[in-house]
Amino acid sequence: MSQAPRGKNDWIRSHYEKMVLLVALVALLFSCVLLAQRIQAEKAAAEPALARIDWRGSLVAPKDTLAFDAVLVAARAEATNALAVAARTTVSERRVACVKCGKPIRYEAAECPFCLGTQPAIVDIEKLDTDGDGLPDKIELALGLDPQNPADAAGDLDNDGFTNLEEFKAKTDPKDPADYPDPIVKLRVAGIKPVPFYLRFVTTSTLGDGSIRFQLNLQTLERTYFVKPGDVVLGYKVEQYNPAGPAGETLNMVRQSDKRSVVLVKGRPVTEQELAILFVSLIDKQRLPVQRLNDVFAYRGADYKVVDIRRENVVIQSAKTGEKVTVPLWTSEERATMLGQPSAPAPAPAAVSQAPAAGAASIW
Repeated sequence: MSQAPRGKNDWIRSHYEKMVLLVALVALLFSCVLLAQRIQAEKAAAEPALARIDWRGSLVAPKDTLAFDAVLVAARAEATNALAVAARTTVSERRVACVKCGKPIRYEAAECPFCLGTQPAIVDIEKLDTDGDGLPDKIELALGLDPQNPADAAGDLDNDGFTNLEEFKAKTDPKDPADYPDPIVKLRVAGIKPVPFYLRFVTTSTLGDGSIRFQLNLQTLERTYFVKPGDVVLGYKVEQYNPAGPAGETLNMVRQSDKRSVVLVKGRPVTEQELAILFVSLIDKQRLPVQRLNDVFAYRGADYKVVDIRRENVVIQSAKTGEKVTVPLWTSEERATMLGQPSAPAPAPAAVSQAPAAGAASIW
């Protein structure tokens, strides 16, 4: 096989790509030279202007951006509104069947949107009280009681003298005998009776030194007092004597507890009446001394003042905290329970016999 000699055109075709690359490199090199010359010329032209503004070409000193970053983060936080995501975006909306048409409606709907039928009220499971004894079913189950038995509210799991219901209302532990409500919740009114004022002005006596003494008797004539102005008898102070009053000789007596004034006319019985209260304690089945309006008495280590007497209850006020407490009348069940205790019977209001203080008349 013979080979013909290659011509000049064949060599160019074989090295065409190399020649193109070489030309491109030469052109690029030429462009770089021109660019460097132009930069140098522009820098030389700018030097007079830079010299006028005293530019030395120093680097900019770095700055601490932490404070700026903190302000920026706080501004972004304040400008960002949290999106309120409804619960039903992740959980299906609760629906129930309408009690009238049976169609699915919202659980909270008070009225069916289809038939306009009124729906039953929603029962709060936290407050559900099946037996109506005042103790929610949830509490009864936690205490081991029967939510179907209303009698267990009156029980006493820890035998501290307070019922389960009383401890629940006072937020104490019904199973801990050392944790119990304020004993004032066990105070009851056994009776309220009107009683006549028990002093009467009998006569006056003038002593040798010219001073005057007033003879005061109890309404029952069991005791006599000889007093002078300023003396206190059974809680009443002899305030003023008027020998020529409109009705005759009068003696003004002021009760010290509430500054109530009572005018005694010589030789006449007083027709005014006061309300007397008999308190009883359900804890120890004992009765307290008879009290009147504005009297202060002690109960279980605390002092209380009678501030209001009503038909169905009595309002007392703590001498320590100033808190007012309404003491109700005892119920027939409470009265029967106390009367059934032979160790400390509590008599009925109509037959109460209260031991009087020294010189005081017997009431009830």
